[in-house]
Amino acid sequence: MARSDLQKLCLVGSVASICAGGAGMVLSFIYLGSRSMADITAGTSGFVAGSVMIGAGLLSASLVACAESGAKEQGASIDA
Repeated sequence: MARSDLQKLCLVGSVASICAGGAGMVLSFIYLGSRSMADITAGTSGFVAGSVMIGAGLLSASLVACAESGAKEQGASIDA
């Protein structure tokens, strides 16, 4: 597997993590409106888990973007 293919795969995975985390946060609002304390606890757990997934996806996407820009700069300095 080439380096660019692996970076694309990591980018797709990070976008999927961001989308799944956002969907989890949206769905957790259903449980936050409940009167049961157990449902509220489940909703807050889902909200926290979704925010962790979004943060991990953003971190992964930024690392892939830095690696791509670093590879382009290194290639430009070698060619010059």
